Amino acid sequence: MEPTTTVRYGMSNTISRVFDIEYTISDLIADRSILGALSAPEGVVAVSSGQTLNSDMLVSDYSSITLEKQASSKA
Repeated sequence: MEPTTTVRYGMSNTISRVFDIEYTISDLIADRSILGALSAPEGVVAVSSGQTLNSDMLVSDYSSITLEKQASSKA
């Protein structure tokens, strides 16, 4: 059985599904259908167990991922 990953945004928006083995964090945060289903804005970062995930990491390696608004920085 394929591992399921739960993706969260906000207090109550959640999607659980099996992602393709090659589906990366970069793919996840660029996927407008997932962002739309979660009511998440563009420009989010993926976090798991308090660690920000790199864009080349695989989604299927995680059972739970939280999308958070990326902090804006001013130069």
